[in-house]
Amino acid sequence: MGMPVVDKVTMQSSLPNVFFGGDAAFGPKNIIWAVAHGHDAAISIDKFCQGEDVAQRPPPLVNLVSQKMGIHEWSYDNDVSNDKRYRVPLKDKGIALKDIRAEVELGYDERLAFDEAQRCLNCDVQTVFAPKLCIECDACVDICPMDCITFAPDGAEADLRQRLSAPANNATQDLYVADGLKTGRMMVKDEDVCLHCGLCAERCPTGAWDMQRFFLDMAQVGAEAGHACRR
Repeated sequence: MGMPVVDKVTMQSSLPNVFFGGDAAFGPKNIIWAVAHGHDAAISIDKFCQGEDVAQRPPPLVNLVSQKMGIHEWSYDNDVSNDKRYRVPLKDKGIALKDIRAEVELGYDERLAFDEAQRCLNCDVQTVFAPKLCIECDACVDICPMDCITFAPDGAEADLRQRLSAPANNATQDLYVADGLKTGRMMVKDEDVCLHCGLCAERCPTGAWDMQRFFLDMAQVGAEAGHACRR
């Protein structure tokens, strides 16, 4: 109640020449969210200044790049680690409670930051499957630490979900399905539990599995356009 009316895509307010986002527009959330609003608003402001439709958004740039460097060599660490989350060091409670302005979280030092970063599950690295190269040896099924890969006869989705190595009961999560195998079976991978560890691709004798890094470069206003708009 009392919040301004702002378009969630263009960041344009009910006053057409005013654009804003973040907490002031939609209430508190986080700084990354607010920065994204700034990029969206900059695109709208540039279009508005040029007399163009602010609702027409430029498409983002998407790239998939193979991470294979050589035989069984990857450009990222695909070792599965069971390390627990590293807690951010805190200031002594006696000091923190005495001064309300004191910064409580001290942040990671170089060593802790590195150890925490090593826990990354490589969410930007996607498994890509080429059915024509697959010999259906099931080596990927054997090596998968999460039992998320299954080769099975095709069928209705509800039935197929129950015939996987690990039943996929989350119907809102799409399955990665590929046909074209010589036996007529389907390759099904449950993305809900996949760690993106790359062990399937490392074990595959034919290179049917690949690990490709996903790059999403959101559209932004160029420096020249931004300066022109400010003038």
